[in-house]
Formats: sequence, structure tokens, C-alpha cells
Amino acid sequence: MVAALALSSCIKEDRTHCPCYLHVDLTQVDPHYVHKMDLMLKADGGPAEWYPVRESAIGDTLIMSIDKSEFDFSAWGNLYGSVRDDDRMTIKPGEKPDSLWSYSNRINARCEDAYVKVIPDRQYIPVTIIVRGMLQNITDIKPVLENISGALLYDGMATGGTGTLVPVPTETGGGEALYYMYQTMIMTQTSATAAQLRLSFVRDDIRIDNTYPVGEMLSDMGEDISLVNQNPIILDLTIGTASVLLVIRVSDWTRHGIFTITY
Repeated sequence: MVAALALSSCIKEDRTHCPCYLHVDLTQVDPHYVHKMDLMLKADGGPAEWYPVRESAIGDTLIMSIDKSEFDFSAWGNLYGSVRDDDRMTIKPGEKPDSLWSYSNRINARCEDAYVKVIPDRQYIPVTIIVRGMLQNITDIKPVLENISGALLYDGMATGGTGTLVPVPTETGGGEALYYMYQTMIMTQTSATAAQLRLSFVRDDIRIDNTYPVGEMLSDMGEDISLVNQNPIILDLTIGTASVLLVIRVSDWTRHGIFTITY
């Protein structure tokens, strides 16, 4: 589908078989956040073809020699552990979620030169979960995010079914200020409200298991996790004797919601 053709193959009277030169403007891609970039071109009825961009070209402009046609174009940043499924045209998270950025457009490349400016959107949302409070007699703490969408189409739209995501423990505080911190990243979601946090723990040999509708809570706060470029989320849970105080912070932690749940 895409090939580099020699200029000497062009005939002055008939330039049908000459290539189109696609100018890919990457000057709006910030190499501080995007460390790896892959481009996808797909002609109507053809397969998706991928082209890695050398690291030094990120933030610059590159020129690709392609066949004259119309293409679906996508640019993806930080595809490290993610899995590409060309049959379903989806990106799925790998064992460790990637900090994904993406851009897509429809390109008419039937002329001698075509141009596209890549302005990527952030497709991942960092999530931090903090558990604190009356933890002295508590063991086996397990936070799990449920009803989480796990795939993005090549055009950047969320798709597919939902599953669970287990955040990774990253930090523990000791002494009187005992706390546990967990972190993960979720992709842009198919639903703004479906996501839930399930927190379970054992207190005095009794398993306590609670579910919190964090997607709905975020929506009530004006945060729509079905949209790109969403803010980092902190879910801060303080465990009491008969209740859990959940504080949700977003928008660089300048806005927050407070929810108290009894059990």
C-alpha cells in the first residue's frame, strides 16, 4: 500500500504512478511526554500498515513517500507494552498500561503533496488510590477497579467490553500516619459513569467488601472519563469503625468531592 518510489519513474505527461509526498508535522508533539511514536496508514479495503518514527524526528517534520490514495491516518505515542489488534483495529493495554497519546485524521493523498499536523490527545488517566485511617487491625487490603474499558480503536475512540484492573502498590507510610498507596492508569473509557472501585479488607478475621461508583461520582463533579485529556484522579479513602470517607481529587487537585459510605 505504501511504498517509496523513485522520482525517475515519473513521466512528465502522466504522473499517475508518481508517489504522493505526505508531510507529517510533528512539531506539536511534546517529546517530554511522547518518547516513542508510531504512524498508521490504512487505505480503503487495505490492511493497516505501521511505521515507527525515529526518536529524533519527534517534534520535527518528516516526509513519507506513499501511493496516491485516500487513507485513514493515526499517530500513536508510547506504544510500548500495548497490543495492536489489526483485525479488530484496536489498541489494548499490555501487562503494564502505557501512557498513550493519539491523533487521527482522514487524508486525501491523490495529489503530489499532502499535509497533516499531528496534535495528539492524552488517552490515559493516572489513578492513585490511598487507603488510610483506622488500619491497625486491618489486613489484606485489595483495591480493584471494575467495569473498566480496555481497548481503543485506531481512531482513538474507546471500544470493547469491560473488565477489572488491579492497581499496583507503590508506597506505604508507617507509624501513626499509616497508609497504603496504589497506582495505575486507565484508558479513555466507553462510559463516563460505569467505573467502580471495589475495596476489600479483613478486620478482626471478618472480610469487608465495599463497592464505590467512582465513575458516577466523577461525573457529578464534572469529570467525564469517556473524553480524552482528562485529569489525574486521586481516590483517598479513610477507613473508620463503621464507615469509609472517600475524597476524590481531580483537576490538579484543585477540585474535589467528598463522599461518606457506611457499612
